[in-house]
Amino acid sequence: MTDTEFKKWQDKFYHSARWIELRNLIRNRDRMRCRVCGKLIRGTSIVDHVTEITKDNCKDESITMNPDNLQLLCIDCHNSKTFGKRINYSIDGRGDVNLF
Repeated sequence: MTDTEFKKWQDKFYHSARWIELRNLIRNRDRMRCRVCGKLIRGTSIVDHVTEITKDNCKDESITMNPDNLQLLCIDCHNSKTFGKRINYSIDGRGDVNLF
């Protein structure tokens, strides 16, 4: 599977009715609390695959659709896991942001 094919697969998968239903079940199961930091999530939450989906395993429903492989994360914990660092989206105290 090429990168382009994988990107198309991801787009179709994450917009599918089956994924949206499962995603909502995980949000309810985890009671809108981040599995890593325990924070009650108000706003953006991400249902994360513990074992990351790759081009090699994307057809394996024991990874893609398995509730035991899913966890609810706040945006900070997701970014820390996925990108290796926390990303601060707040503009408070940042002098490099010009709103005008």
